[in-house]
Amino acid sequence: MSKQGLFEDFEGVSSEQWRAQIASELKNQTFDSLRWKSPEGIEVAPFYHADESHPLHIPNRSGEWKIVEHVEFTEVSSTSQLILKAIKGGADGIYLGGAYTLEEALELLNIHADQNIDWHIQVPCAESSLSKVGQLSNTLQSRLFIGLDPIGHLAKTGLWIDSQSADLELFKSRLKTSTACRNQVLVNLELYQNSGANMVEQLAFGLSNANEYLNLADGISPLTSVVFEVAVGSDYFFEIAKIRALRWLWESLTEGLELGRPPCHILAKTTERNKTIYDYNTNLLRSTTECMSAIIGGADSIVNLPYDFQYHYPNDFGQRIARNQLLILKKESHFQAVNNPADGSYYLDHLTHKLAEEALNLFKQIENRGGFLHGLESGFIPSMVLSSATKEQLSFDQGDKVLVGANAFVNEKEQMTSNIERLRPNTNQDSNPKSIKPIRLAAEKEFSRMAKEKQ
Repeated sequence: MSKQGLFEDFEGVSSEQWRAQIASELKNQTFDSLRWKSPEGIEVAPFYHADESHPLHIPNRSGEWKIVEHVEFTEVSSTSQLILKAIKGGADGIYLGGAYTLEEALELLNIHADQNIDWHIQVPCAESSLSKVGQLSNTLQSRLFIGLDPIGHLAKTGLWIDSQSADLELFKSRLKTSTACRNQVLVNLELYQNSGANMVEQLAFGLSNANEYLNLADGISPLTSVVFEVAVGSDYFFEIAKIRALRWLWESLTEGLELGRPPCHILAKTTERNKTIYDYNTNLLRSTTECMSAIIGGADSIVNLPYDFQYHYPNDFGQRIARNQLLILKKESHFQAVNNPADGSYYLDHLTHKLAEEALNLFKQIENRGGFLHGLESGFIPSMVLSSATKEQLSFDQGDKVLVGANAFVNEKEQMTSNIERLRPNTNQDSNPKSIKPIRLAAEKEFSRMAKEKQ
């Protein structure tokens, strides 16, 4: 049977006909009463139709998405064992977290040089280290992503690693260095999501940050890849659209450049902002939907942080369950079967279009005010993030934004203080006022509960 034959017996229904039918069934409500607005100010309608669709041509990810495990560095030997367990357990790549030197990272790469996996490492390093990276990357079977992000460091701390001129000159010198590893440009959007920026701001800041790096790279050499590190929250459809919008915006920004129009590699991580210490098993449900959003949105690599990441040191059970969540989505639920599952959804196309449109407008505002660096140093961007974070925090405190187990359906009898091994840092009150500060929504409420437990 031909495709046309499938629908020959059915008349088409226009968007006006759907609206009329909905209006007739609403009785005492109006059609417009079903509309609502997101925190970004994007209006969402109750249905979408082909008549009003915005067909988008978003590039697909390059190949099958990868399961990347977050491994927190302690020292070389024990970290090596964790890496080996992750690879044997089904991980396609390693995201090396924690504090380590480039020499320590290179030692780990040497130990596992025969493993065909992706490596994501981020270290500020000296010019003398570049030759070692080049020598090793020529012998590795793996793909090596070494991220240098001095502007991201400035955003997070309010300070340069050394100085503006030294940091940016080092960045430029790395782009000039010929190595097999050319994935050296990192743009960190994760910081903004975990600090409370809305999705339009996350996209605009990431695009503006990337534009600063493109300007630095101009006239040096073609870039082969840029890595965008994003955090994915639990607003399911909007998060799908956010990742699609990011890839679309990047294509628009690089069109016509003499840099070889570098593709972007999107590394998606589950957010820390909505994770809770009390009723911690709900984190498993949150992170599962976040991983699904990342996959459907088209992320290239996905890092699922363990459900107990906020209060336990890395442990076998937490790491294995985080990995298995992705393995089930990939191997049992067949989320790897289609490379572009969001294509053809009028709703997702609408959200993608609106997020990209609003982000592009904000990007232009930032550029007109002097660019991303000026926005950071003047305090304009940190104050914008703080304003959005304050609104979201108020929404949580008033119960409008729900986190199950934290501000709704709370188990008041639950005790957690004896189960806490560490607490992930939130806001540092003594940090630079121009820095952008990650903080969990439930942090203050949970710290108050812990204090009562000790009384």
